[in-house]
Amino acid sequence: MNEGGSLVAGEKILIVEDEVLIAADLRDVVTSLGYEVSGIADSFETAQQFAAFSTIALVDVNLRDGATGPRIGQYLASDFGVAVVMVTGNPEQIETDLSKIIGLISKPAHPNLIREVLEYLRAIREGERGVPPGGMRLFA
Repeated sequence: MNEGGSLVAGEKILIVEDEVLIAADLRDVVTSLGYEVSGIADSFETAQQFAAFSTIALVDVNLRDGATGPRIGQYLASDFGVAVVMVTGNPEQIETDLSKIIGLISKPAHPNLIREVLEYLRAIREGERGVPPGGMRLFA
């Protein structure tokens, strides 16, 4: 956080991932793109702790407390207005109504796809249309 404004204005990214190395890689990609990471959560309980401090969330499906990712995503979007994208190695597990969640990308996600997803989420949060990345499945 410097005075030169290198951080992407106001966006705070919550990473919900229970695999330590994947979470660290995502954090490194997100911070290298100029975003601030509000936290890394590995369960519904830890995600709740960071919810109020986050504007965007990248959420895995299977976490330390089970397949709670979709419920976490709906909670973050409904209760806190967080823009949520599921990031999962098991996209076929997503069957439920995820109307509040913006979309899904598959793991492993290339850093360029993460950048495009974050740019898209930032654009729609700012009221713009934005162009969804090619590697992202939209829910709404």
